[in-house]
Amino acid sequence: MVQLKLQREEKIAYKMVLPYVVIIVFLVLYLLSSNVISSFTDKSGNFTLRHYQSVISDDSFSIILRNTFIWTFFSVLGQMSIGLIIALLLNNVTRGQTLFRSLIIILPWGTLDIVAGVMWKWMYNDLYGVINDMLLNLGIVGDTIPWLSTPTMAMISVIIANIWKGFVLAAMFFLARLKGIPEYLYEAAEIDGASMIQRFYSVTLPQLKPVLISTLMLTIIWTINYFPLIYTMTAGGPGYGTETMVTFIYKLSFRFLKYEEAAALSNILFVIILAVVGLFMLVLNREEAE
Repeated sequence: MVQLKLQREEKIAYKMVLPYVVIIVFLVLYLLSSNVISSFTDKSGNFTLRHYQSVISDDSFSIILRNTFIWTFFSVLGQMSIGLIIALLLNNVTRGQTLFRSLIIILPWGTLDIVAGVMWKWMYNDLYGVINDMLLNLGIVGDTIPWLSTPTMAMISVIIANIWKGFVLAAMFFLARLKGIPEYLYEAAEIDGASMIQRFYSVTLPQLKPVLISTLMLTIIWTINYFPLIYTMTAGGPGYGTETMVTFIYKLSFRFLKYEEAAALSNILFVIILAVVGLFMLVLNREEAE
């Protein structure tokens, strides 16, 4: 009787979910196929590789590819590291846990991307930004730092802002997993004489490993595709200093009206992301098999 009831409920669930799945799959397939077709056809409708050749042979392509790697690598490194530290600290907080979670986790995540970009842009302002003001008052620097005026400093600035905005995702996933680690594992390790650091490497890290891998994959994909914060703060400048593949795709489409080249570059980015996902899926499957 119970089995029949579960099967009936499962069928109802499938019927309710199916229309949304069909619509989403249709939209994804339609948009993806349109993008691919557009990138391989010229204005006459003939097959061509000219759009890909134009994108790859452009002098800015290597710079944009390097910027995308730097932006993704250091953003993800910072988000994962700070997210893990925050999760470990919040896991040990007993009093005022809700308040700390709201301030540390909910506030950055709840701030709109455009608002966060404008906020950080004002904070980095050379003349009246709060960051320069604090550094000068503390005597750390002798003169204002042109945070967004040079390519190197601009890249550092947007990465810092992105780490603040994005560490929340990792922190939430890690904290949820930390809450599920049995306490007896720590007690057994403590009885064996393991120190706090040893308990972290022998108990916490192995228990977090599946979540670490999946969170790393999601964070990489999210960061590669992330557009609003970096575009609001620098619009890819100065020069090509903070130009990533996503911001350049936007400029090709809506500023230069080169839709076919933008489609070609977006397909290249799609292949890169697909390769990243494939690599992580292999790792996850290997972990499950073990």
